[in-house]
Amino acid sequence: MDMPGAMDRARSVGGLGVGGAMPSFVQFLQNSGVYAAQNFMIVPRGGFNLVCLRDSKDVGLSYDRNRLLVEDVRLDDVERVAQEYIKTRFREQKGQERDDQLLRLRTALYATARPDGPARGLKVSPKDKGIPELKAVRRSTSIKLDVAILPRKDFTIAFKFLKHLDQSGNLINATKWTPDDVPWFLTKLNWTFGAQANIFFTPAEATWMTVRKALGPKISRDVFRKEIVPFKVRGADLTCFLVGDYDAMDNEAAGEYLPDEQVFVVVDQGNPPVFDYGEAFIGVMAHEVGHFLHHKRNIPGSGHHNRSGILLSSGMESLSLDKQLVTDLNAW
Repeated sequence: MDMPGAMDRARSVGGLGVGGAMPSFVQFLQNSGVYAAQNFMIVPRGGFNLVCLRDSKDVGLSYDRNRLLVEDVRLDDVERVAQEYIKTRFREQKGQERDDQLLRLRTALYATARPDGPARGLKVSPKDKGIPELKAVRRSTSIKLDVAILPRKDFTIAFKFLKHLDQSGNLINATKWTPDDVPWFLTKLNWTFGAQANIFFTPAEATWMTVRKALGPKISRDVFRKEIVPFKVRGADLTCFLVGDYDAMDNEAAGEYLPDEQVFVVVDQGNPPVFDYGEAFIGVMAHEVGHFLHHKRNIPGSGHHNRSGILLSSGMESLSLDKQLVTDLNAW
Protein backbone atom coordinates (compact mmCIF):
# COMPACT_ATOMS: atom_id res chain seq x y z
CA MET A 1 0.00 0.00 0.00
CA ASP A 2 1.40 3.42 -0.93
CA MET A 3 1.41 6.05 1.79
CA PRO A 4 1.97 9.74 0.96
CA GLY A 5 4.67 10.10 3.60
CA ALA A 6 6.41 6.94 2.49
CA MET A 7 6.32 7.99 -1.15
CA ASP A 8 7.91 11.35 -0.38
CA ARG A 9 10.55 9.72 1.78
CA ALA A 10 11.41 7.32 -1.02
CA ARG A 11 11.73 10.24 -3.42
CA SER A 12 14.23 12.28 -1.45
CA VAL A 13 17.43 12.77 -3.40
CA GLY A 14 19.82 9.87 -3.17
CA GLY A 15 21.36 8.72 -6.43
CA LEU A 16 20.98 11.21 -9.24
CA GLY A 17 21.73 9.06 -12.26
CA VAL A 18 19.86 9.39 -15.52
CA GLY A 19 16.26 8.31 -15.03
CA GLY A 20 13.48 7.60 -17.48
CA ALA A 21 11.95 9.94 -20.04
CA MET A 22 9.65 11.68 -17.57
CA PRO A 23 11.02 14.59 -15.53
CA SER A 24 10.04 14.58 -11.86
CA PHE A 25 10.20 16.84 -8.82
CA VAL A 26 11.75 15.35 -5.67
CA GLN A 27 12.78 16.68 -2.28
CA PHE A 28 16.44 17.12 -1.35
CA LEU A 29 15.95 16.21 2.30
CA GLN A 30 13.37 14.04 4.02
CA ASN A 31 10.43 16.01 5.44
CA SER A 32 11.58 19.29 3.90
CA GLY A 33 8.27 20.65 2.62
CA VAL A 34 8.20 19.11 -0.86
CA TYR A 35 5.26 16.74 -1.25
CA ALA A 36 6.00 15.42 -4.72
CA ALA A 37 3.38 12.68 -4.61
CA GLN A 38 0.74 15.38 -4.06
CA ASN A 39 2.20 17.90 -6.55
CA PHE A 40 2.70 20.35 -3.70
CA MET A 41 5.49 22.20 -1.93
CA ILE A 42 5.74 24.98 0.63
CA VAL A 43 7.86 28.10 0.42
CA PRO A 44 8.25 30.25 3.54
CA ARG A 45 7.24 33.85 3.08
CA GLY A 46 10.43 35.90 3.20
CA GLY A 47 12.60 32.81 2.64
CA PHE A 48 13.01 29.99 0.13
CA ASN A 49 12.75 26.26 -0.36
CA LEU A 50 14.70 23.85 -2.55
CA VAL A 51 13.45 21.20 -4.94
CA CYS A 52 15.26 18.85 -7.29
CA LEU A 53 14.12 18.46 -10.90
CA ARG A 54 15.22 15.05 -12.12
CA ASP A 55 15.65 14.11 -15.79
CA SER A 56 15.74 17.79 -16.66
CA LYS A 57 17.29 17.63 -20.14
CA ASP A 58 15.32 19.87 -22.55
CA VAL A 59 12.88 20.80 -19.77
CA GLY A 60 11.62 24.37 -19.51
CA LEU A 61 10.08 25.99 -16.45
CA SER A 62 6.78 27.84 -16.50
CA TYR A 63 5.59 30.01 -13.60
CA ASP A 64 4.23 33.45 -12.77
CA ARG A 65 7.33 35.62 -12.43
CA ASN A 66 5.36 38.22 -10.51
CA ARG A 67 4.74 35.66 -7.76
CA LEU A 68 7.79 33.38 -7.77
CA LEU A 69 11.53 33.61 -8.31
CA VAL A 70 13.03 30.29 -9.44
CA GLU A 71 16.82 30.05 -9.72
CA ASP A 72 19.20 27.22 -10.54
CA VAL A 73 21.63 26.44 -7.73
CA ARG A 74 24.98 26.42 -9.52
CA LEU A 75 28.36 25.23 -8.24
CA ASP A 76 29.33 28.66 -6.92
CA ASP A 77 26.02 28.89 -5.03
CA VAL A 78 26.04 25.55 -3.23
CA GLU A 79 27.85 26.47 -0.01
CA ARG A 80 25.98 29.73 0.51
CA VAL A 81 22.56 28.28 -0.27
CA ALA A 82 23.08 25.15 1.85
CA GLN A 83 24.28 27.15 4.86
CA GLU A 84 21.40 29.63 4.58
CA TYR A 85 18.83 26.86 4.20
CA ILE A 86 20.04 24.96 7.26
CA LYS A 87 20.50 28.07 9.41
CA THR A 88 16.93 29.21 8.74
CA ARG A 89 15.48 25.87 9.82
CA PHE A 90 17.80 25.08 12.74
CA ARG A 91 18.38 28.69 13.81
CA GLU A 92 21.32 28.75 16.22
CA GLN A 93 20.74 25.18 17.40
CA LYS A 94 23.99 23.24 17.09
CA GLY A 95 24.39 19.47 17.10
CA GLN A 96 25.02 16.33 15.11
CA GLU A 97 21.63 16.41 13.42
CA ARG A 98 22.27 19.87 12.03
CA ASP A 99 25.71 18.82 10.79
CA ASP A 100 24.28 15.67 9.19
CA GLN A 101 21.51 17.56 7.39
CA LEU A 102 23.99 20.14 6.11
CA LEU A 103 26.24 17.39 4.77
CA ARG A 104 23.32 15.64 3.06
CA LEU A 105 22.14 18.88 1.48
CA ARG A 106 25.58 19.97 0.30
CA THR A 107 26.22 16.55 -1.23
CA ALA A 108 22.88 16.55 -3.08
CA LEU A 109 23.26 20.13 -4.28
CA TYR A 110 26.74 19.50 -5.64
CA ALA A 111 25.37 16.50 -7.53
CA THR A 112 22.64 18.61 -9.19
CA ALA A 113 24.97 21.56 -9.83
CA ARG A 114 27.10 19.69 -12.39
CA PRO A 115 26.74 21.65 -15.66
CA ASP A 116 25.99 18.58 -17.78
CA GLY A 117 24.20 16.57 -15.10
CA PRO A 118 20.73 15.05 -15.55
CA ALA A 119 19.17 16.93 -12.62
CA ARG A 120 18.77 20.55 -11.53
CA GLY A 121 18.59 22.04 -8.07
CA LEU A 122 16.00 24.81 -7.95
CA LYS A 123 15.81 27.56 -5.34
CA VAL A 124 12.20 28.75 -5.13
CA SER A 125 11.51 32.11 -3.47
CA PRO A 126 8.18 33.94 -3.09
CA LYS A 127 7.42 37.39 -4.47
CA ASP A 128 3.74 37.45 -3.50
CA LYS A 129 1.17 35.45 -1.53
CA GLY A 130 -1.10 32.52 -2.34
CA ILE A 131 -0.40 29.24 -4.13
CA PRO A 132 1.04 29.78 -7.62
CA GLU A 133 2.03 26.91 -9.93
CA LEU A 134 5.51 25.82 -10.95
CA LYS A 135 5.49 23.71 -14.12
CA ALA A 136 8.25 21.73 -15.80
CA VAL A 137 7.54 21.24 -19.50
CA ARG A 138 9.18 19.01 -22.10
CA ARG A 139 7.42 19.13 -25.47
CA SER A 140 3.87 17.86 -24.82
CA THR A 141 4.64 16.56 -21.32
CA SER A 142 4.39 18.66 -18.18
CA ILE A 143 4.46 18.18 -14.42
CA LYS A 144 3.61 20.76 -11.80
CA LEU A 145 3.89 21.73 -8.17
CA ASP A 146 1.39 23.95 -6.38
CA VAL A 147 3.66 26.27 -4.38
CA ALA A 148 2.05 27.36 -1.10
CA ILE A 149 3.62 30.58 0.17
CA LEU A 150 3.27 30.24 3.92
CA PRO A 151 3.53 32.91 6.61
CA ARG A 152 5.84 32.14 9.48
CA LYS A 153 4.30 31.22 12.82
CA ASP A 154 6.30 31.31 16.05
CA PHE A 155 5.36 29.86 19.43
CA THR A 156 7.10 29.52 22.77
CA ILE A 157 7.20 26.15 24.51
CA ALA A 158 8.22 25.27 28.07
CA PHE A 159 9.36 21.87 29.35
CA LYS A 160 8.80 20.73 32.94
CA PHE A 161 10.35 17.54 34.31
CA LEU A 162 8.65 15.86 37.28
CA LYS A 163 10.20 14.90 40.60
CA HIS A 164 8.00 13.40 43.33
CA LEU A 165 8.19 11.12 46.36
CA ASP A 166 8.35 7.35 46.22
CA GLN A 167 6.51 5.13 48.70
CA SER A 168 9.39 5.50 51.16
CA GLY A 169 9.30 9.28 51.05
CA ASN A 170 12.41 9.67 48.93
CA LEU A 171 12.49 12.32 46.24
CA ILE A 172 12.92 10.67 42.82
CA ASN A 173 13.02 11.66 39.19
CA ALA A 174 9.81 10.45 37.56
CA THR A 175 11.24 10.72 34.04
CA LYS A 176 14.42 9.58 32.36
CA TRP A 177 14.49 12.80 30.32
CA THR A 178 16.22 15.93 31.64
CA PRO A 179 16.46 19.62 30.68
CA ASP A 180 19.67 18.73 28.84
CA ASP A 181 17.53 16.91 26.26
CA VAL A 182 15.55 20.01 25.30
CA PRO A 183 17.89 21.11 22.47
CA TRP A 184 17.23 17.75 20.79
CA PHE A 185 13.47 18.09 21.35
CA LEU A 186 13.51 21.51 19.68
CA THR A 187 15.69 20.37 16.81
CA LYS A 188 13.20 17.63 15.97
CA LEU A 189 10.08 19.78 16.46
CA ASN A 190 11.46 22.64 14.39
CA TRP A 191 12.40 20.35 11.53
CA THR A 192 9.03 18.57 11.67
CA PHE A 193 6.94 21.74 11.72
CA GLY A 194 9.39 24.40 10.55
CA ALA A 195 10.74 22.73 7.43
CA GLN A 196 7.33 21.30 6.50
CA ALA A 197 4.90 24.06 7.51
CA ASN A 198 6.97 27.16 8.47
CA ILE A 199 6.00 26.87 12.15
CA PHE A 200 8.78 27.25 14.72
CA PHE A 201 9.20 26.91 18.48
CA THR A 202 11.54 28.65 20.90
CA PRO A 203 12.15 27.55 24.50
CA ALA A 204 10.47 29.52 27.28
CA GLU A 205 11.84 27.38 30.13
CA ALA A 206 13.27 23.92 30.78
CA THR A 207 13.37 23.01 34.49
CA TRP A 208 12.60 20.34 37.04
CA MET A 209 9.43 20.66 39.10
CA THR A 210 8.85 19.00 42.47
CA VAL A 211 5.60 17.60 43.91
CA ARG A 212 6.23 16.50 47.50
CA LYS A 213 3.71 13.70 47.38
CA ALA A 214 3.85 10.04 46.41
CA LEU A 215 2.08 10.10 43.04
CA GLY A 216 2.65 6.45 42.14
CA PRO A 217 4.45 4.86 39.18
CA LYS A 218 1.78 5.96 36.69
CA ILE A 219 0.32 9.48 36.86
CA SER A 220 -3.48 9.45 36.66
CA ARG A 221 -5.36 12.06 34.66
CA ASP A 222 -6.91 13.51 37.82
CA VAL A 223 -3.54 13.79 39.55
CA PHE A 224 -2.08 15.37 36.43
CA ARG A 225 -4.70 18.12 36.39
CA LYS A 226 -4.65 18.71 40.13
CA GLU A 227 -0.98 18.36 41.06
CA ILE A 228 1.04 18.96 37.90
CA VAL A 229 -0.80 21.29 35.51
CA PRO A 230 -0.55 24.21 38.00
CA PHE A 231 3.23 24.15 37.32
CA LYS A 232 2.68 25.24 33.72
CA VAL A 233 4.75 28.22 32.65
CA ARG A 234 2.69 31.38 32.51
CA GLY A 235 3.49 33.37 29.41
CA ALA A 236 4.51 30.33 27.35
CA ASP A 237 2.20 29.39 24.50
CA LEU A 238 2.51 25.72 25.42
CA THR A 239 3.93 23.66 28.29
CA CYS A 240 5.13 20.07 27.91
CA PHE A 241 5.28 17.86 31.02
CA LEU A 242 7.62 14.88 31.22
CA VAL A 243 6.27 12.65 34.01
CA GLY A 244 7.55 9.14 33.24
CA ASP A 245 4.34 7.17 32.80
CA TYR A 246 0.80 8.49 32.40
CA ASP A 247 -2.68 6.96 32.32
CA ALA A 248 -3.64 8.30 28.91
CA MET A 249 -6.92 7.68 27.11
CA ASP A 250 -7.13 4.81 24.62
CA ASN A 251 -7.07 7.15 21.61
CA GLU A 252 -4.03 9.00 23.00
CA ALA A 253 -2.06 6.03 24.28
CA ALA A 254 1.22 7.77 25.07
CA GLY A 255 0.32 11.37 25.74
CA GLU A 256 -2.48 13.91 26.00
CA TYR A 257 -3.08 17.55 25.10
CA LEU A 258 -5.43 19.64 27.27
CA PRO A 259 -6.72 22.49 25.12
CA ASP A 260 -8.27 24.35 28.04
CA GLU A 261 -4.87 24.54 29.75
CA GLN A 262 -2.52 24.71 26.72
CA VAL A 263 -0.41 21.88 28.15
CA PHE A 264 0.44 18.32 27.18
CA VAL A 265 2.09 15.27 28.66
CA VAL A 266 4.27 12.60 27.02
CA VAL A 267 5.23 9.21 28.44
CA ASP A 268 8.90 8.31 28.48
CA GLN A 269 8.81 5.39 26.06
CA GLY A 270 6.53 7.08 23.52
CA ASN A 271 4.43 4.80 21.35
CA PRO A 272 6.57 2.16 19.57
CA PRO A 273 3.64 0.29 17.95
CA VAL A 274 2.60 3.45 16.05
CA PHE A 275 5.92 5.10 15.13
CA ASP A 276 9.02 3.68 13.50
CA TYR A 277 11.96 2.73 15.69
CA GLY A 278 13.73 5.88 16.86
CA GLU A 279 10.65 8.09 16.51
CA ALA A 280 8.47 6.54 19.22
CA PHE A 281 9.05 9.28 21.80
CA ILE A 282 9.58 12.39 19.68
CA GLY A 283 6.73 11.25 17.44
CA VAL A 284 4.29 11.40 20.36
CA MET A 285 5.62 14.83 21.33
CA ALA A 286 5.08 16.04 17.76
CA HIS A 287 1.61 14.43 17.75
CA GLU A 288 0.56 16.42 20.83
CA VAL A 289 2.10 19.61 19.44
CA GLY A 290 0.05 18.94 16.30
CA HIS A 291 -3.10 18.94 18.44
CA PHE A 292 -2.05 22.31 19.87
CA LEU A 293 -1.52 23.77 16.39
CA HIS A 294 -4.83 22.35 15.19
CA HIS A 295 -6.57 23.89 18.21
CA LYS A 296 -4.95 27.29 17.52
CA ARG A 297 -6.59 27.30 14.08
CA ASN A 298 -10.04 26.86 15.72
CA ILE A 299 -10.77 23.86 13.50
CA PRO A 300 -13.45 21.51 14.88
CA GLY A 301 -12.39 18.07 16.05
CA SER A 302 -9.14 16.70 17.42
CA GLY A 303 -7.17 16.70 14.19
CA HIS A 304 -6.98 12.90 13.92
CA HIS A 305 -7.38 11.49 10.41
CA ASN A 306 -7.11 8.17 8.57
CA ARG A 307 -4.15 8.93 6.25
CA SER A 308 -1.72 6.23 7.32
CA GLY A 309 1.92 7.21 7.70
CA ILE A 310 1.18 10.90 8.36
CA LEU A 311 1.43 12.71 11.70
CA LEU A 312 -1.87 12.73 13.66
CA SER A 313 -3.09 9.60 11.87
CA SER A 314 -5.38 7.31 13.85
CA GLY A 315 -3.25 4.41 12.58
CA MET A 316 0.47 4.26 11.83
CA GLU A 317 2.23 7.62 12.06
CA SER A 318 5.53 9.26 11.23
CA LEU A 319 7.00 12.77 11.47
CA SER A 320 5.82 13.45 7.90
CA LEU A 321 3.11 15.98 7.16
CA ASP A 322 1.07 16.06 3.94
CA LYS A 323 -0.77 18.73 1.97
CA GLN A 324 -3.97 18.43 4.00
CA LEU A 325 -2.19 18.63 7.34
CA VAL A 326 -0.11 21.62 6.23
CA THR A 327 -3.35 23.28 5.16
CA ASP A 328 -4.90 22.55 8.55
CA LEU A 329 -1.92 23.89 10.52
CA ASN A 330 -0.85 26.95 8.52
CA ALA A 331 -3.04 28.22 5.71
CA TRP A 332 -1.62 30.48 3.02
